Amino acid sequence: MYKLTERAAEDFAGIYDYTLLKFGEAQADHYTDALEAFFETLAGMPDMGRDYNTVPGVMRIEFQRHAIFYTVRDTDILIARILHQQMNHKRHLL
Repeated sequence: MYKLTERAAEDFAGIYDYTLLKFGEAQADHYTDALEAFFETLAGMPDMGRDYNTVPGVMRIEFQRHAIFYTVRDTDILIARILHQQMNHKRHLL
């Protein structure tokens, strides 16, 4: 199971809105559905990511053009942020 922080939920909504505006509803639905499926896979195999050494306890994994930052908890993963690869991750994560 996975959970999104409030900021990650805002990131997710922003990804949908941007994709909708630039590429249309079908692509926005497709990309966010694939992202959600990836979250489920990641929750089942949380060691797929790598330690994000900048922030202790945070893991990072790439999904297409986005970096997903998360922590592994006892019963789930907590997704902290979903950031585009061109963003300054350090600035937006801290």
